[in-house]
Amino acid sequence: MSTVTILDIQRMSSEDGPGLRTTVFLKGCPLACRWCHNPESIALQGQVLWHPARCIGCKSCPAACPRMGLHFGEDGVTIERPRCLGCFACCEACPTGALEPKGRAWDCGKLCRELLKDRAYFGPEGGVTISGGEALMQEGTVELLRLLKEQGAQTALDTCGLVPEDRLSRALEHTDLVLYDVKIADSAAHKEWTGVGNEKILENLRRAADWAAAGGRLWVRTPMIPGATDTEENITAIGAILAALPKGAIERWELCAFNNLCASKYESLGQRWEFAAAPLMARERMEALAAVAQATNACEDTRWTGAVRTAAQN
Repeated sequence: MSTVTILDIQRMSSEDGPGLRTTVFLKGCPLACRWCHNPESIALQGQVLWHPARCIGCKSCPAACPRMGLHFGEDGVTIERPRCLGCFACCEACPTGALEPKGRAWDCGKLCRELLKDRAYFGPEGGVTISGGEALMQEGTVELLRLLKEQGAQTALDTCGLVPEDRLSRALEHTDLVLYDVKIADSAAHKEWTGVGNEKILENLRRAADWAAAGGRLWVRTPMIPGATDTEENITAIGAILAALPKGAIERWELCAFNNLCASKYESLGQRWEFAAAPLMARERMEALAAVAQATNACEDTRWTGAVRTAAQN
């Protein structure tokens, strides 16, 4: 039985596909998006988050670290990240959860059973979504999808598309819905903001579209990031890419409004985030960008999603 390394399990989710869903977030991502909302998901290895508000200063954590990479001083806990093995001994010694483990390995069979505990609430549309990080970064994801389908669950796969084509093809055999990120149309700009070009992503998008045209369901999602992806030129170019796919393959195109709720995650990892001070997108701006997307006629159901600020909040 394969294993996968996960971050979290989120139950009763309404934002990761249709209906009520249980979403499992996996470790590891081949992209390094500068706006990433899950920075703890990028590395495959386990990581420790420190939450100062939970710390009672008991100083039990330094002695627990086998690499002596954790220290307690006037500013609280300091973690020498290069020395951390992700063994989580410090988390187990912490009595308050101030040190939080991110990245535990699960047997796919055991994880399948855990994810289906709330299936009574799924209803006709809900199910299980596998997200990340990148859901297909780990080979075990294919087996997890297979086990879920054997139990009759409706499955959704959230992917950035930068994955081995063979793994994508095998995963699609056990997937009902694909949530596919298309962030930036221009490959050079894509590399500037995410660390890699988008050629492989667009190749796999065409594979996913062919699968959808044959009976699958495909939703495309484009994050609206201030100064990075939220330009009319980018949206128009993405629309042209989507319009060239098999007719009817894309069921929905979502423009996902930026938020900065993840800023505390960067702080807990001891990292700086360049978007920490960026505000929510304005409702008027999202409506205007959605109108640009709709004008491309790439998808009949084109909409914007997420929290926004209103005129009164500007």
